[in-house]
Amino acid sequence: MLWGFGILAYLLFALILTPASLWLKLVSLPASVQLGPVSGTLWSGQIQGVQQGAWYLPQLSWQLQLSSLWRGQLGLLLSGGDLKDQDQPYLKLQAKLSPGAVTVTQSVLRLPMSGLMSQLQLPMPVDASGMLVINLQQYQSGLPYCQAATGNASWQQARFKTPAGWIDLAAIDATLACADGNLSLQTSDGNPLGLLVKAELLADSYRLSGSLKPDASMPKEVHQAMQFVGQADAAGRFPLNLQGPLQR
Repeated sequence: MLWGFGILAYLLFALILTPASLWLKLVSLPASVQLGPVSGTLWSGQIQGVQQGAWYLPQLSWQLQLSSLWRGQLGLLLSGGDLKDQDQPYLKLQAKLSPGAVTVTQSVLRLPMSGLMSQLQLPMPVDASGMLVINLQQYQSGLPYCQAATGNASWQQARFKTPAGWIDLAAIDATLACADGNLSLQTSDGNPLGLLVKAELLADSYRLSGSLKPDASMPKEVHQAMQFVGQADAAGRFPLNLQGPLQR
């Protein structure tokens, strides 16, 4: 009996200590994903540079944890990017991996708005800056994106460009949710644009619905631009309804 456990332990550690570069050769990645040099093992390793379209991580590191293996789960700590570099994505993630499922808890993802806007096909060009910071309390994988998700998001140092120059919006906050497998963000009241919208990430597209009512403190160029949004309702709010494909 003991020799059986010994062989099992040997095979387990042999798999874990195999160089990560060999494991990655077995993974079929999308053509748009480019990886830099890989070091370390399946247990603990690092990739120097990960490129996917407009997104670039200067480094991506991982660490496996075996403490929950007896429950059929493998722990994963994942970190990427530089917290001080606000022009590139950053992530710090902890997850449990089990057959057919991924559960994420207490994790942070930061995306530059300039890169995010380039992934959307909007009816008119929009220049925006700042960072979208997502704090995940819990996430469970599913199709197309999730089975469950709770957390919050904030567009920090929010700015967008008008013909008169850049407009500061401070921060726009939202709550994160999952419904029918789709991820959604619902903005909170109190931002200078009076933005009350629900943004949904669908299987191959995005959808944004809601309304806005710029505060009186907003520059006149913002109020003048509302004529291109549509007709205000009885409460003075302008409807927002956008939908389009996601760029891959």
